[in-house]
Parts: sequence; structure tokens; C-alpha cells
Amino acid sequence: EIRSARPSLLSPNMDMDNQGWLYKRGHFRQSWKRRYFVVDPIKHTLCYYPLPPEEGERSGKVVKALGNIDLTNSSVIVEKDPSFPENCFILKTPSRDYYISAADPFKMNTWISVLRLNSKLGTLVKNVSSSSPDKPQPQKDEQYTLSFKLAADKMLKSLSDKAQSSRASLEDVATTKYEIKCQLKKYLAAVKTQRTESESKLKILRDQETDAHQKLDSINTLIVTLDKYLQASRYLQRQTLSVFSLGKNMQTAVRTLKDMVISRKTAEIPKELSQGYLDLLAECFPAEKLRAKMDESTSYLDVLVFYGRYYDGIHLPKHVKLEPAKSQRLEIWRKLVASVNGIKKTCQLLSELTVIEKEILMAITPIVATRSRPMSMCDPDDEEDGARLQVEKKENARNAQLHVTDSFDKSLSAASMGLSFYKSEWQGIAQVIDALRKLRDREKEQSQKLDDALHSRELLASFSSKASPSTSRVAPEQKVPTQRPEIGDDQPENR
Repeated sequence: EIRSARPSLLSPNMDMDNQGWLYKRGHFRQSWKRRYFVVDPIKHTLCYYPLPPEEGERSGKVVKALGNIDLTNSSVIVEKDPSFPENCFILKTPSRDYYISAADPFKMNTWISVLRLNSKLGTLVKNVSSSSPDKPQPQKDEQYTLSFKLAADKMLKSLSDKAQSSRASLEDVATTKYEIKCQLKKYLAAVKTQRTESESKLKILRDQETDAHQKLDSINTLIVTLDKYLQASRYLQRQTLSVFSLGKNMQTAVRTLKDMVISRKTAEIPKELSQGYLDLLAECFPAEKLRAKMDESTSYLDVLVFYGRYYDGIHLPKHVKLEPAKSQRLEIWRKLVASVNGIKKTCQLLSELTVIEKEILMAITPIVATRSRPMSMCDPDDEEDGARLQVEKKENARNAQLHVTDSFDKSLSAASMGLSFYKSEWQGIAQVIDALRKLRDREKEQSQKLDDALHSRELLASFSSKASPSTSRVAPEQKVPTQRPEIGDDQPENR
């Protein structure tokens, strides 16, 4: 959108008569004194007074000019020496240099712009006056006014053409920016949809991970219990065979096994296993049978029967449960690893989508930046202003033909942003964002040119309004004052 109204670029404390208070350094004593400066846009001169001429007229006194400076072929340079006051600038003329200081930076910039424009106008008027020497010459004042009008009209036409060209360029930029922003908004909607889907998938994967962890904890507990049970069972089997192999009588061997299990002297035996072992021992070797065979040695047939029943009824069922539990644990581990890998990939996708969304939002959101002053207020002889003008000149040449190419900004490359899954998608988005950035640079450049043209045209219009002898407030010719000049200005002290 092009600005429909632009505020005046002139200082609110400086009227269109181009006059105001400034500080000037004396030529000999170099002391700073407050002087009232008045620019004559017709004769392109700068006069300075001790008081405003209007105040002298109201009080009945004649305020005489302390100096009259011809602005033709002059230049203005901003002085940045710390020994000088702030907002100081140098008015360079063919005869001498004038050191002047303003109250604030904006007043300084406005005065610099006025003085430079008058210098250009004076040179242009001089060229117009000397371009037609054969024509009959009117009176001096009329000739000067006519030359000024011709020069002013020529400059106004040039400034109007520049402003119109900048407006047309800004309209084209605004139209292209709108189309690009619409395209980026479509990309943004697609990114948000993909992000919502990824977030839903991430939630499902996290639920699967939690469920797998719970199942894994449960199956690990079962496997540890079974493994401990089987280790204790193997220990009982070895001890049973060892006791029966000693050759003791049956009653002594059975009592030794019972005492071993009850006391748990050598190993931690699960309660379920010890109870089952004791019950089977009492069933295979009852008390009546032991009393009947008190003096007999151990019967290996009875031992084999006991061992077989123990293995089939107590040890084997637990052993059968162990292998499926291990297989189930392996399957749960695979699901858990798949869930973790899926979560990692989805988090990476979300991270990349977040980066892309942020870049698109930054590209769509306009950046509020401080506007630089118009180029008519810039000093080409100053280092900083000269460097800025050179950069703007190069940027203007680079953006003369705006189009999207593959060589876009390196900061928008997929590698610099850490993108791996959305490389191909990001290439298209990055090119659009790069085109939008170039459009904004071009818009800034054209806005600056338009401000410069409007500012110069506004000043020139104020000068042209004084071109008519009936409306111009040109100071009358001042005679050389007869009284002693003020010491400390441009005159040396008479000693």
C-alpha cells in the first residue's frame, strides 16, 4: 500500500521563509555567537543578523545584516570534530568557510538541505542566464527573477518525474508483494497442517512408548522371578542327588533334606519352591515307610521316582514359561525401539516445521525500521553518508531487474537451517522469501527516493512562492555600517 499522505519533511520549528536562529563561529576571534539567519531563495544568498529584521521593524529600528553569503557554487559538509559543538556543519564558499551550529540534528539536516538546494538553484539560474546572451536583457531584478523561475520550473519538473517514477515503482512492488504474501500464506497453512498431523502422530508414538515400557517392566519382572526360581530348583536337584548318594539310610537322608530346605542355609529358595519340595518329599517318603525301612540303605528306585516327579511337576512348568517370556520381551524391545526412532524422527520433523514456520512468519510480518533521512540531506563528502550512498547505488543496480533465481540468500539454504527431511520443499519456499526480501529492499529504496524528491520539491515550492517581486521578502540592499562592527564576529578588533 502506497502512503496516501506524507507529513512535511521540514522542521516544525523552521517556517517556509527559511529563517531561524543558528550559532556561527567568528572568522578572526572564532567565538560562537547566536545569529538570526535568513535565506533569500531568489538571489540564493544567506544573510545573518543580530536580531530578526521583523523585531527591528516593530520597534522602529533598522536591523542591519552582519554578513551576506552567496550560496552559488557552495557546498555543505557535516563537521564531526569533537572540539566543535554538536550539530555543526561547514558552509564552504569560493571566498571562505563558515562554521555554523544548529540546536538539534533535525534542524541541522533541514538547514543543510535548504543550503544545498539553493546552491544547485544558483548554479542552474546562472547557467540559464548565460544560455541566451543575444536576447534583449530586462532589468536586473526582473532578469534574476525570470532566470530563477525558469531554473525552478526545470528542477520542479525533474523532481516531479522522479516522484512519479518512484510512486509507479512502489505500486508495482506493492502488487508483487501482495501476490508473494498470498503464496507464502498458502505455504504457511500447509506447514501448520503438517505440523498438526505430526503432533498427533507424536502423541500416538509416545503412548506406544509408555505402553511398551510398562509391558517391558512386567515381563522383566516375570523373567527375573522365573530365573531365580529355576536357579534355586537346580540347586535343590544337585543337593538331593548329593545327599542320597552318601549311602545313608532313607530316614536320615530325608531328614537332612528337610532340614536343609527349612533352614535355607546355603541358598535363597523361593517359598513356593520350598513348599512344593517339602510336600513332594513327604508324599514320596511317608513316615510309615521310613520307619519300616529304618535300617535299610537308600533305595535308588525311590530316589529316581522322587527326582522324576520333582522335575516334571515343579521344575519343568517354570522352565516352559521362561522361553516364551524371553521371546515376548524381545518383541516388546523391537516395538520400543521402533517407537523411540519414530519419536526421534517426528521430533526432527516438528523442529524443521517450526523453523520453516518461523521463517515464513518473519517474511510475512513487516519489519518496522528507522527511516533514514532523505538523500538531499546526506553529505556526499562525508565518509558515512558517502559510503551509504555508494551502497544504495550498488543495491539499485543489483535490484534493477528483480527476478527469482537459484542463487538466493545463503542464510536461507537448507544446510544452514539444519533441514534434512524438507530440503526439496524448502527450496521453493526459500526462493519466494528471497524474492520478498528483494522486493522490500526495492521498496525501501523507492520510498527513500520518493521522500527525497518530495522533500526537495517542497523546499523548491517554498522558494518559488517568493519569486514574484510583490510577494518576495528580499532584504533591501544594506549599506556598509558606519558604526564600529561587533567584535568577535567576522571583523577583527581595531586596536
